[in-house]
Amino acid sequence: MRILQVTSYYFPELKFGGPPLKIHALSKGLRQHGHEASVLTFFSEDSARSEVMDREGVRVRYLPWTGSGLRQWPRDRAALEAEVAAADVIHVHGLYNLLGPLAMRPARRAGRPCVLEPLGMFTPRGRNQWVKRLYHAAFTRRMAQQARVVIATSPQEFTELQPLAEPPKLVLRRNGIDLAPFEHLPSGNDFRRTLGLPDNRRIVLFLGRLSPVKNLEQFIEAFARVRPENTTLALVGPAEGDYLVKLKATAERLSVADTIAFTGPLYDGAKLSALAAADLFVMPSLIESYGNAVAEAVASSLPVLLTDTCGIAPAIHERAGLAVPLGVESLANGLRTMLDPAERARLTSRRAEVVANLSWAEPLRQMDEIYRQLARTSP
Repeated sequence: MRILQVTSYYFPELKFGGPPLKIHALSKGLRQHGHEASVLTFFSEDSARSEVMDREGVRVRYLPWTGSGLRQWPRDRAALEAEVAAADVIHVHGLYNLLGPLAMRPARRAGRPCVLEPLGMFTPRGRNQWVKRLYHAAFTRRMAQQARVVIATSPQEFTELQPLAEPPKLVLRRNGIDLAPFEHLPSGNDFRRTLGLPDNRRIVLFLGRLSPVKNLEQFIEAFARVRPENTTLALVGPAEGDYLVKLKATAERLSVADTIAFTGPLYDGAKLSALAAADLFVMPSLIESYGNAVAEAVASSLPVLLTDTCGIAPAIHERAGLAVPLGVESLANGLRTMLDPAERARLTSRRAEVVANLSWAEPLRQMDEIYRQLARTSP
């Protein structure tokens, strides 16, 4: 069976956060269940790219595009329609782009079943909320009506998506991670050298996009309130818009700039070295549909402090870390707790149980079942 994954960004464009890697892992894993996974996407760095290539066994079709953001428009509609016509099932990832709606239109004409996975984007948050509401009115509700399955990746997102679909059409399917890279981490010395930190200095690590939805300015305020001794807060990841300027201004205002390191994005071995060097991982997001970075931290044996607005939080809380409500005081109290050795040991005593349920095995089995059922029941 040929599954076509439709996404406006794809591996290895990791500057877009977790979705490119997640969709790539899903596509690779489907081969284990006898499927052929293809991807239809854009390449953000080259609007003229128009080619088919192999990405670690996954066939990827790049479409040339024009415009930007919501106005990113595929220039080769014939190629788009040919990819859709050749597939048995269409799986659309994400909202706030035009590729998904444009792929679902020929899918409807050709009678191809569609899966819609909003990636936590349905509830408008952050910037341009009025534009996102217009997108929902123009596209999202129509796509959800056409889709045979709508996927939520956490109980929280499952609730948020109920205005779009109800069970059994609305399905809960968690994300997964590849556990292998985190089982034997490299030395953290390279990361410490990059920051100029001695071996005995404690590191609190955030790893992800520096975006307003990650709520990092609130965590900087919490960090300033606690002012832990001999500790550096390392914020690792690409910055969105002018958010980095805002974060640095917040650090300066609170007189903690000398204890906060902004490294920019780190990938592959450099990222693993950061995880190996850290003493605590934090994810203070306003919302996360799941939280793959948290899962990777847990797989790296790191204790985690996260907000209870992250989809993965129920699996982590008092098993592999601590989930707290949004708010400076709440985050500060959580930071104090997780820096206390006895409390940290108590709150992470069931980490092994959490790690055992982080792999792609179960999500892939579930997707295999969904795809085969759609193929069996298609007209």
